Amino acid sequence: MRIKILLMLLCLLIVNSFAGEFDVDFAVFKGNEEVSVVEVYLLIPRTLFQFVPNENEYRSYALIRVALVEGDSVRDIQEWQITDRVTDTLQLAENQKIPEIATLQVNPGKYQLIVLVADLINHHQYRYDKQLEVSDYSGDQLRLSDIQISSQITKTGQENKFSKYFGYDIIPNASAIFGQRQNLIYSFAEVYNLKVEPGKPSNYLVKYSIADLNGKIVVAGDWRPKKKPGTSAVEINNLNITGLPGGLYDLIIEVNDESAQKTAKGTKRFYILESKTPLTGLEMSTESIQLEGKSAKELDEIFGPLRYIATETEIRRYKKSDIEGKKQIILHFWDNRDTNPQTPINEARTEFERRLQYVNQQFSSHQVPGWKSDFGRVYLIYGAPSEIERFPSSLENKPYQIWHYNEIEGGVKFYFVDKNGFGSYELVHSTARNELQDINWQRWISPYSTSPDLTY
Repeated sequence: MRIKILLMLLCLLIVNSFAGEFDVDFAVFKGNEEVSVVEVYLLIPRTLFQFVPNENEYRSYALIRVALVEGDSVRDIQEWQITDRVTDTLQLAENQKIPEIATLQVNPGKYQLIVLVADLINHHQYRYDKQLEVSDYSGDQLRLSDIQISSQITKTGQENKFSKYFGYDIIPNASAIFGQRQNLIYSFAEVYNLKVEPGKPSNYLVKYSIADLNGKIVVAGDWRPKKKPGTSAVEINNLNITGLPGGLYDLIIEVNDESAQKTAKGTKRFYILESKTPLTGLEMSTESIQLEGKSAKELDEIFGPLRYIATETEIRRYKKSDIEGKKQIILHFWDNRDTNPQTPINEARTEFERRLQYVNQQFSSHQVPGWKSDFGRVYLIYGAPSEIERFPSSLENKPYQIWHYNEIEGGVKFYFVDKNGFGSYELVHSTARNELQDINWQRWISPYSTSPDLTY
């Protein structure tokens, strides 16, 4: 019952939430027995929240909720409130960000990570959603945990939420963005299942390096011997990134357990800003970063759902563009589709992304993602139907559905039929303009179909 109540609360907070307003990263570590530990890192702009006067200062109040969801069940959830203080709101800047961390424990498997941040003053809500797979570190194979990259690692005098092993404060960099004036990139990782032979001193070897997107090593480290403290070890390190040009890179950690003749390797991608990139442009830079290194096929997958609402001109331009041109079309697709430019949020984009998430959750199959299905296309274009009539399979008819949209064109209908009986519904007729029309659509619900008589 508690799980269901938490899921209801989570869903309530999703309503009217905004996406993409803060940075999120995560790392998975080995927990007790068969449980894995998922650390979720946040980097939240101070300017995201409204500040109100409070005696001789200004304060903002926010609620943060982080959950791992499997199906319709919340497997673990953490919630807390934060208060930020400033003596003068003119001191606030977009590049000032608040680091936060949540620690969840779940069994290995696939989950939906949901992060919700709510301003308790103006009630604005911000949401991050991502599918992730929690690694299984059981067994005896040499393994390396996920890599946590940080902007700062320092000795701590007092334990706090960022404190880890040996009294270190490890401040996560959830954006994975580093300025060229930052000389060092810090990292934290754990090594599991080292072979330890009683009475025999033994070492393992570790090497750190950095590679560009072409796989070329641009910062080369040497193999260094480390004494095995037991079957597990902690790796805390920093690498000098001075002089590296702006762009995407991979931090690489390699471990070699010679006595067991086993190796393990982990990578973590990060970005170095060009020196000319203004800090106030980080939000746009972050979106650009997400497209860096994408292949033409990956860009096509991103643009695919947008085709349903794109103009013919945009579709032609996209088809004729090279990779860089495709990136620019995707980056600026929503620029002229903001229904309310006076607000900091592009409501049209937020609504489309909400619909896209819904159709991929509800209508995906092993063969195709939800947005490629007929259900998904109609939902993305027109939104949720006013009413759905569902007709199950019978001796005379195949299963079919009728979606009613009462507010469109004075009322329109979409007819979907499961032709093959495997749950894959196809649109066979609609009364909406510019949609598939087949006045003899009812023949499709019969086991015996005649030749199509279609108009457009």
